[in-house]
Amino acid sequence: MHLTVNLYKIRYRCLTDSNRRPKGLLIDLDGTVLPRDNKPTEAVLNAVRAASKIIPVSIASGRVQDDVSHFARMFAMHTPQVADNGATLIDPITGRMIKRYTMGRVEAEQTLHILKSRSVRLIICDDGRFLLNTDDIAAWEITMIAAQFPTEEEARKWATLLNGNSITAKPSLDNRGDWYIDCTKAGVDKGTGAENFVHEIGIKLADLMVIGDGWNDVPMFEVAGISIAMDGAPSELLDIATGVVPDIDSNGAVNAIEQYVLSRSL
Repeated sequence: MHLTVNLYKIRYRCLTDSNRRPKGLLIDLDGTVLPRDNKPTEAVLNAVRAASKIIPVSIASGRVQDDVSHFARMFAMHTPQVADNGATLIDPITGRMIKRYTMGRVEAEQTLHILKSRSVRLIICDDGRFLLNTDDIAAWEITMIAAQFPTEEEARKWATLLNGNSITAKPSLDNRGDWYIDCTKAGVDKGTGAENFVHEIGIKLADLMVIGDGWNDVPMFEVAGISIAMDGAPSELLDIATGVVPDIDSNGAVNAIEQYVLSRSL
Protein backbone atom coordinates (compact mmCIF):
# COMPACT_ATOMS: atom_id res chain seq x y z
CA MET A 1 0.00 0.00 0.00
CA HIS A 2 2.73 2.44 0.95
CA LEU A 3 4.72 1.60 -2.18
CA THR A 4 1.72 2.26 -4.44
CA VAL A 5 0.96 5.62 -2.85
CA ASN A 6 4.61 6.68 -3.04
CA LEU A 7 4.59 5.91 -6.75
CA TYR A 8 1.50 8.08 -7.10
CA LYS A 9 3.29 10.95 -5.39
CA ILE A 10 6.04 10.72 -7.98
CA ARG A 11 3.75 10.33 -10.96
CA TYR A 12 0.99 12.80 -10.15
CA ARG A 13 1.52 16.50 -9.80
CA CYS A 14 0.58 18.91 -7.06
CA LEU A 15 1.02 22.45 -8.31
CA THR A 16 -0.71 24.14 -5.39
CA ASP A 17 0.91 24.41 -1.97
CA SER A 18 -0.78 21.64 -0.03
CA ASN A 19 -0.23 23.59 3.19
CA ARG A 20 -2.92 25.96 1.96
CA ARG A 21 -6.21 24.74 3.38
CA PRO A 22 -9.50 25.25 1.51
CA LYS A 23 -12.52 26.61 3.36
CA GLY A 24 -15.03 24.82 1.15
CA LEU A 25 -15.07 21.82 -1.20
CA LEU A 26 -17.13 20.92 -4.27
CA ILE A 27 -16.91 17.37 -5.64
CA ASP A 28 -18.13 16.08 -8.98
CA LEU A 29 -19.96 12.74 -8.88
CA ASP A 30 -19.62 10.55 -12.00
CA GLY A 31 -16.06 9.48 -12.64
CA THR A 32 -14.77 11.30 -9.55
CA VAL A 33 -16.36 9.61 -6.54
CA LEU A 34 -19.16 7.62 -8.16
CA PRO A 35 -18.14 4.48 -10.09
CA ARG A 36 -20.20 2.54 -12.60
CA ASP A 37 -22.29 0.75 -9.96
CA ASN A 38 -23.20 4.05 -8.23
CA LYS A 39 -21.64 2.79 -5.00
CA PRO A 40 -18.79 4.94 -3.64
CA THR A 41 -15.98 2.97 -2.04
CA GLU A 42 -15.71 2.89 1.73
CA ALA A 43 -12.50 4.93 1.50
CA VAL A 44 -14.29 7.67 -0.47
CA LEU A 45 -17.27 7.69 1.90
CA ASN A 46 -15.02 7.96 4.94
CA ALA A 47 -12.86 10.72 3.44
CA VAL A 48 -15.80 12.86 2.34
CA ARG A 49 -17.60 12.41 5.66
CA ALA A 50 -14.45 13.34 7.56
CA ALA A 51 -13.95 16.43 5.42
CA SER A 52 -17.59 17.45 5.98
CA LYS A 53 -16.86 17.71 9.70
CA ILE A 54 -14.13 20.28 9.02
CA ILE A 55 -15.38 22.45 6.14
CA PRO A 56 -18.57 22.76 4.04
CA VAL A 57 -18.50 19.98 1.44
CA SER A 58 -20.99 19.62 -1.40
CA ILE A 59 -21.61 17.92 -4.71
CA ALA A 60 -21.42 19.77 -8.02
CA SER A 61 -23.02 17.59 -10.68
CA GLY A 62 -24.87 17.52 -13.96
CA ARG A 63 -27.26 15.09 -12.32
CA VAL A 64 -30.81 16.13 -11.45
CA GLN A 65 -31.81 17.43 -8.04
CA ASP A 66 -33.18 14.17 -6.60
CA ASP A 67 -29.98 12.30 -7.50
CA VAL A 68 -27.75 14.97 -6.02
CA SER A 69 -29.76 15.15 -2.79
CA HIS A 70 -29.70 11.34 -2.50
CA PHE A 71 -25.92 11.14 -2.74
CA ALA A 72 -25.47 14.20 -0.51
CA ARG A 73 -27.33 12.38 2.24
CA MET A 74 -25.25 9.25 1.60
CA PHE A 75 -22.09 11.33 2.11
CA ALA A 76 -23.59 13.00 5.21
CA MET A 77 -23.49 16.43 3.58
CA HIS A 78 -25.72 19.15 5.00
CA THR A 79 -24.67 22.23 3.02
CA PRO A 80 -26.30 23.49 -0.22
CA GLN A 81 -25.71 21.21 -3.22
CA VAL A 82 -25.11 22.12 -6.87
CA ALA A 83 -27.37 20.18 -9.26
CA ASP A 84 -28.49 20.45 -12.89
CA ASN A 85 -24.96 21.36 -14.02
CA GLY A 86 -25.00 24.53 -11.94
CA ALA A 87 -28.58 25.64 -12.61
CA THR A 88 -29.88 24.68 -9.16
CA LEU A 89 -28.60 25.18 -5.62
CA ILE A 90 -30.61 22.94 -3.32
CA ASP A 91 -30.91 22.09 0.36
CA PRO A 92 -30.33 18.30 0.47
CA ILE A 93 -32.28 17.85 3.69
CA THR A 94 -35.50 19.73 2.91
CA GLY A 95 -35.33 19.67 -0.88
CA ARG A 96 -35.83 23.44 -0.93
CA MET A 97 -34.40 25.19 -3.96
CA ILE A 98 -32.17 28.01 -2.72
CA LYS A 99 -31.27 29.33 -6.16
CA ARG A 100 -32.23 28.26 -9.65
CA TYR A 101 -31.93 29.43 -13.24
CA THR A 102 -34.60 28.42 -15.72
CA MET A 103 -34.45 28.45 -19.49
CA GLY A 104 -36.90 30.67 -21.34
CA ARG A 105 -39.80 28.69 -22.75
CA VAL A 106 -38.95 29.58 -26.35
CA GLU A 107 -35.34 28.51 -25.89
CA ALA A 108 -36.41 25.32 -24.10
CA GLU A 109 -38.91 24.39 -26.80
CA GLN A 110 -36.39 25.04 -29.58
CA THR A 111 -33.73 22.97 -27.81
CA LEU A 112 -36.12 20.09 -27.21
CA HIS A 113 -37.28 20.19 -30.83
CA ILE A 114 -33.70 19.90 -32.06
CA LEU A 115 -32.65 17.19 -29.64
CA LYS A 116 -35.75 14.99 -29.57
CA SER A 117 -35.14 13.37 -32.95
CA ARG A 118 -31.34 13.36 -32.75
CA SER A 119 -30.56 12.01 -29.29
CA VAL A 120 -30.91 8.55 -27.76
CA ARG A 121 -33.02 9.91 -24.93
CA LEU A 122 -33.82 13.12 -23.07
CA ILE A 123 -33.77 13.90 -19.38
CA ILE A 124 -35.66 17.07 -18.43
CA CYS A 125 -35.80 18.84 -15.08
CA ASP A 126 -39.00 20.90 -14.94
CA ASP A 127 -39.76 22.73 -11.69
CA GLY A 128 -37.74 20.14 -9.79
CA ARG A 129 -39.41 17.16 -11.48
CA PHE A 130 -37.39 14.55 -13.34
CA LEU A 131 -39.02 13.81 -16.72
CA LEU A 132 -38.22 11.56 -19.66
CA ASN A 133 -41.09 12.60 -21.93
CA THR A 134 -41.66 16.10 -23.32
CA ASP A 135 -45.42 15.55 -23.10
CA ASP A 136 -45.11 15.51 -19.31
CA ILE A 137 -43.72 19.04 -19.10
CA ALA A 138 -46.21 21.14 -17.15
CA ALA A 139 -44.64 24.21 -15.54
CA TRP A 140 -42.03 24.99 -18.22
CA GLU A 141 -39.65 25.96 -15.41
CA ILE A 142 -36.84 23.98 -16.98
CA THR A 143 -33.46 24.15 -15.32
CA MET A 144 -31.71 21.51 -17.43
CA ILE A 145 -32.16 19.35 -20.51
CA ALA A 146 -29.73 16.43 -20.77
CA ALA A 147 -29.56 14.60 -24.09
CA GLN A 148 -27.80 11.26 -24.51
CA PHE A 149 -25.82 10.57 -27.68
CA PRO A 150 -24.32 7.31 -28.97
CA THR A 151 -20.78 8.64 -29.33
CA GLU A 152 -18.44 11.27 -27.97
CA GLU A 153 -18.19 12.78 -31.46
CA GLU A 154 -21.96 13.32 -31.67
CA ALA A 155 -22.17 14.75 -28.15
CA ARG A 156 -19.33 17.18 -28.72
CA LYS A 157 -20.73 18.20 -32.11
CA TRP A 158 -24.16 19.06 -30.74
CA ALA A 159 -22.73 20.76 -27.66
CA THR A 160 -20.73 23.01 -29.98
CA LEU A 161 -23.71 23.71 -32.24
CA LEU A 162 -26.12 24.51 -29.40
CA ASN A 163 -23.81 26.42 -27.08
CA GLY A 164 -24.31 30.15 -27.56
CA ASN A 165 -26.41 33.16 -26.67
CA SER A 166 -29.62 31.18 -26.09
CA ILE A 167 -28.36 28.26 -23.99
CA THR A 168 -25.21 26.81 -22.49
CA ALA A 169 -24.45 23.26 -23.69
CA LYS A 170 -21.63 21.16 -22.23
CA PRO A 171 -20.60 17.59 -23.13
CA SER A 172 -20.40 15.11 -20.27
CA LEU A 173 -19.61 11.45 -19.71
CA ASP A 174 -21.49 9.53 -17.03
CA ASN A 175 -20.12 6.71 -14.89
CA ARG A 176 -21.53 4.08 -17.27
CA GLY A 177 -19.64 5.48 -20.23
CA ASP A 178 -22.68 7.17 -21.84
CA TRP A 179 -22.24 10.54 -23.54
CA TYR A 180 -24.58 13.46 -22.88
CA ILE A 181 -24.85 17.16 -23.44
CA ASP A 182 -26.18 19.20 -20.52
CA CYS A 183 -28.20 22.23 -21.61
CA THR A 184 -28.92 25.09 -19.22
CA LYS A 185 -29.81 28.76 -19.38
CA ALA A 186 -27.22 30.80 -21.28
CA GLY A 187 -24.26 31.63 -19.06
CA VAL A 188 -25.14 29.02 -16.42
CA ASP A 189 -22.73 26.17 -15.67
CA LYS A 190 -20.78 24.63 -12.79
CA GLY A 191 -18.87 27.89 -12.45
CA THR A 192 -22.20 29.56 -11.65
CA GLY A 193 -22.90 26.80 -9.15
CA ALA A 194 -19.52 27.35 -7.50
CA GLU A 195 -20.17 31.08 -7.18
CA ASN A 196 -23.57 30.49 -5.60
CA PHE A 197 -22.13 27.86 -3.25
CA VAL A 198 -19.38 30.12 -1.87
CA HIS A 199 -21.84 32.98 -1.49
CA GLU A 200 -24.18 30.76 0.50
CA ILE A 201 -21.48 29.45 2.88
CA GLY A 202 -19.70 32.80 3.18
CA ILE A 203 -16.25 32.18 1.70
CA LYS A 204 -14.29 33.45 -1.30
CA LEU A 205 -13.76 31.54 -4.54
CA ALA A 206 -10.03 31.70 -3.85
CA ASP A 207 -10.65 29.52 -0.77
CA LEU A 208 -12.73 26.95 -2.66
CA MET A 209 -11.37 23.55 -3.69
CA VAL A 210 -12.99 21.53 -6.49
CA ILE A 211 -12.41 17.96 -7.67
CA GLY A 212 -13.61 16.74 -11.07
CA ASP A 213 -12.91 14.73 -14.18
CA GLY A 214 -14.95 16.05 -17.11
CA TRP A 215 -15.57 18.80 -19.65
CA ASN A 216 -18.48 20.19 -17.68
CA ASP A 217 -16.13 20.71 -14.72
CA VAL A 218 -14.00 23.24 -16.63
CA PRO A 219 -16.07 26.32 -15.56
CA MET A 220 -15.74 25.55 -11.86
CA PHE A 221 -12.01 24.83 -12.29
CA GLU A 222 -11.65 28.27 -13.85
CA VAL A 223 -13.07 30.06 -10.80
CA ALA A 224 -11.85 27.96 -7.84
CA GLY A 225 -8.63 28.63 -5.98
CA ILE A 226 -7.66 24.95 -5.82
CA SER A 227 -8.72 22.62 -8.64
CA ILE A 228 -7.86 18.92 -8.60
CA ALA A 229 -8.37 16.78 -11.72
CA MET A 230 -8.62 13.01 -11.85
CA ASP A 231 -6.07 11.17 -13.96
CA GLY A 232 -7.59 10.44 -17.37
CA ALA A 233 -9.56 13.69 -17.44
CA PRO A 234 -9.69 15.53 -20.79
CA SER A 235 -6.78 17.80 -21.63
CA GLU A 236 -9.02 20.87 -21.35
CA LEU A 237 -9.37 20.11 -17.63
CA LEU A 238 -5.84 18.85 -16.97
CA ASP A 239 -4.35 21.98 -18.52
CA ILE A 240 -6.02 24.30 -16.00
CA ALA A 241 -5.94 22.05 -12.92
CA THR A 242 -3.69 23.05 -10.04
CA GLY A 243 -3.18 19.37 -9.21
CA VAL A 244 -3.79 15.87 -10.59
CA VAL A 245 -4.53 12.72 -8.59
CA PRO A 246 -5.04 9.07 -9.59
CA ASP A 247 -8.28 8.01 -11.29
CA ILE A 248 -11.46 6.83 -9.59
CA ASP A 249 -10.37 3.18 -9.61
CA SER A 250 -7.45 4.20 -7.39
CA ASN A 251 -9.51 6.45 -5.09
CA GLY A 252 -7.78 9.60 -6.33
CA ALA A 253 -10.37 11.85 -4.68
CA VAL A 254 -9.34 10.36 -1.33
CA ASN A 255 -5.73 11.37 -2.00
CA ALA A 256 -6.83 14.95 -2.68
CA ILE A 257 -9.05 15.18 0.41
CA GLU A 258 -6.42 13.61 2.65
CA GLN A 259 -3.72 15.98 1.45
CA TYR A 260 -5.60 19.27 1.27
CA VAL A 261 -8.44 19.01 3.78
CA LEU A 262 -7.54 16.41 6.37
CA SER A 263 -3.87 17.46 6.44
CA ARG A 264 -2.39 14.00 6.34
CA SER A 265 -0.69 11.77 3.78
CA LEU A 266 -2.01 8.34 2.92
